[in-house]
Amino acid sequence: MTRNIHGPLRLAAALTASTALLAGCGGSGYNLSTPPFSGSPACDTVTGELPDQLGGFALERSDVTGAAAWGDGDVIVYCGMPEPEAGGDCFDEGGVDWVAQPPADDRTAKMFSTQGRDPGVQVRLRNETTDASAVLSALGPAVKSIEVREPCAAAES
Repeated sequence: MTRNIHGPLRLAAALTASTALLAGCGGSGYNLSTPPFSGSPACDTVTGELPDQLGGFALERSDVTGAAAWGDGDVIVYCGMPEPEAGGDCFDEGGVDWVAQPPADDRTAKMFSTQGRDPGVQVRLRNETTDASAVLSALGPAVKSIEVREPCAAAES
């Protein structure tokens, strides 16, 4: 007796392709990567104190050490980043010295990094309309747990 297995194989292939397609659609619109110095105890403290709401978005759960996202990647915070290169204007927001930086990628509209703290914290905002001042102020209590090594020159004047 001969069995025709082509029908069941086609069905299995179609189900596998459909599952892969649906998995791709259901994922987040962003990728988090592990910051280079995220394993520090200071970053553990920072990530443990991050707010549940930020910029009007809910905190997304992630298993990436030193990284957190709100909304669908509308706000992303990385703890464990190297200090930004000199040259940016430094300003205080929420009791923390920040420097605006050029966006890291085409999904980032605004980007800020802490100044004078080690490890550094970087904040990426996807939309121009997100209130950067409110986001940075709300992050102040968590970020202040990282000791200030050197304040901004702008903060001293």
